[in-house]
Amino acid sequence: MYLKSLKLINYRKFSVKQNEIEFISSKLVKTDKKIENQDDENIIEDLEVASNEEISDVDVASDTTLIIGKNNAGKTTIITALDTLINHGKFGINDFNYRYLQQYLRKYNVNDNKVDLPFIECVFTVELEENSDDRISNLIPFMLVEDVGSSELKICVRYEIADASFFKSEMEKLFSEGTEQVTFSRFFELLGSTDFDLNYYDKNENKIDSDFKISNLIELQCIKANHLNSDHCLTEAFNKIIKYRYEHTFPNEKKEIDKKLKEVNRDLSVNISKNHTDIVQRVLEKLISMEHMGVQLNADITFDKLLRDLIKYEYIEENANVPEDQFGLGYTNLVMIIATIIDYIEKYPDSSFNSKINLISIEEPETYMHPQMQELFIKNINEAIKFLLSSKNKNVNSQIIITTHSSHILNSKIHSANTFNNICYLSENQFNAVAVNLNNKRIVPKENEDEKSEEFRFLKKHIKYKVSELFFSDAAIFVEGFAEDLILPYYIEKSEKLNKRYISIFNINGAHGFLYKRLVEALGIPVLIITDLDIKREDEEEGESIDDNKAKSIASYAQIDSLNGKKTTNATIIELKGDSNLSNISSYIEKDNLYLTYQGKINGYYATSFEEALILTNYNNEIINNILKELKPRIYAHVVGTVPDYRKNIDNSYKWQVKLANCKGEFASKLLYQIVNEDLEEKIPQLPKYISDGLNWIEKKLGGK
Repeated sequence: MYLKSLKLINYRKFSVKQNEIEFISSKLVKTDKKIENQDDENIIEDLEVASNEEISDVDVASDTTLIIGKNNAGKTTIITALDTLINHGKFGINDFNYRYLQQYLRKYNVNDNKVDLPFIECVFTVELEENSDDRISNLIPFMLVEDVGSSELKICVRYEIADASFFKSEMEKLFSEGTEQVTFSRFFELLGSTDFDLNYYDKNENKIDSDFKISNLIELQCIKANHLNSDHCLTEAFNKIIKYRYEHTFPNEKKEIDKKLKEVNRDLSVNISKNHTDIVQRVLEKLISMEHMGVQLNADITFDKLLRDLIKYEYIEENANVPEDQFGLGYTNLVMIIATIIDYIEKYPDSSFNSKINLISIEEPETYMHPQMQELFIKNINEAIKFLLSSKNKNVNSQIIITTHSSHILNSKIHSANTFNNICYLSENQFNAVAVNLNNKRIVPKENEDEKSEEFRFLKKHIKYKVSELFFSDAAIFVEGFAEDLILPYYIEKSEKLNKRYISIFNINGAHGFLYKRLVEALGIPVLIITDLDIKREDEEEGESIDDNKAKSIASYAQIDSLNGKKTTNATIIELKGDSNLSNISSYIEKDNLYLTYQGKINGYYATSFEEALILTNYNNEIINNILKELKPRIYAHVVGTVPDYRKNIDNSYKWQVKLANCKGEFASKLLYQIVNEDLEEKIPQLPKYISDGLNWIEKKLGGK
């Protein structure tokens, strides 16, 4: 059996909607061979053979539930809820969702005898697997007749007021002074003095009166962030492991050590008494009367005292030993996580059946780790667990939960497991946490769910290189070319509203933006797609490419002043609009949290690229003209004339697009250099309207948060 999902209701940041977190099932890892001779000098070689050949494959990436999101999104809240219920047994008044309590107080009616009472509820969904050795006798109270044949079981844990009558009478007193006098602080103070019970219910809300506790069903091992609490934390951790191994795995060896320690204590006590006790006794006699008392000095070396100073953890760097407090925190953090897992597996029961669900949570493992180490984290943990299990004759079926805001660990999860499954994305809406459980079917177009499809590989590729930042952004912008990617951050930085937000820009080719449609819908953040109209030109409209050495008529580069009868080849526009017809296209397309924008008519013409739109918008701008003149001096002279007529840039915008096709990167780089070094605001080129409108849309979308 395993924990399939957890729903949090009115708990801290979680409300009553989008509050369910789904978990991946545990993988039963069974080892058939135990290495008997632990002292064999070839143990490492034996362990490696067992690891590679004799145990089931342990794929931590596939079997890990990854909970991701920005800071304060609610990741730690999920683990805290589990830890509180399983390891501590009771919630407190500060665990309530404050906005839920504020709303409750506003709607409270003292004359309504049926009014609900404040509560926190956690709903555990347990999956009972077929042909397993799980013992489920303690779950019988939750099994209903209608559940026969079902593999799911729901357990509702409710933190609720113990004495409803007392609470209602106290609320009457509170409201007796008048509604306007009832402040939230006074209401909260009343709740703090009210007794609460933790009760269990089945899925039909029937109260379970047995002595069942969630800790009877689930065990949780928490590895928290920033758990490096001393300069010698590794020494302490491994001493703890060795002590446990001596007490439970090698008890005979411990007896021998205890026996030897008694002999050492006896010999030391004799030596101390002979050489030291007498002098201490005589010195004390000079100070106080020793007629009715004496001093005896004895050795007291115990196994626990010895073990505390037995292990000294050091790193080996080439031929030098480095004390643990002088080595990098990233490595120390990684080894501490592995040490905790070693301790967990050592204490895992040897029984062949499982009566409990076992959870291991690792909170923000990326702490102190550089990006490359984060990328390898899941693989490192995978190898460590595989190695450890090879020496144990145990059935281990733990579920691993990792909370993180590292895009590198997210990358590692997606590419190691080759899937978007088992990723819970947390965001915030109206100050409440929102849980979105991602999977292939949810974010990949339905007809392309196959992991071998081009669309699936495209998403994976771009997630790997940068787009994973999308999961941690306030908003995102998808652009089509290098120029937009380079220039837009400057204009965002100038915006007093947008520069305070984390807005990610991704150069993924706007024409392929539609592939992200379902992912964007799932994440819920505002996403602006800036793309080109990609107007399909007839042969006679396209003109021929010319160079500086050929005289060609400017008329060869036909301008587009009407979209009547025109079609687009842009896949994103076709997908979101529903067809390729440009005759009736609106100035933008907005669907929920997605805004698609493209070139409109600028100074009488329709541009078909960012560069053309920029030139049409800023045809007489000094910076733009200087760059055009520098890049293409002969064409510039031919277009604007010896006595510059800047309006001719308008009538030749498509020609400029063609001529800049092979130097767009240089055009964008020179443009950025010029504008960041320009002190006069009025000289800075303006963004084309379709882009500035898109940025304004993001401002409005983020304005209420």
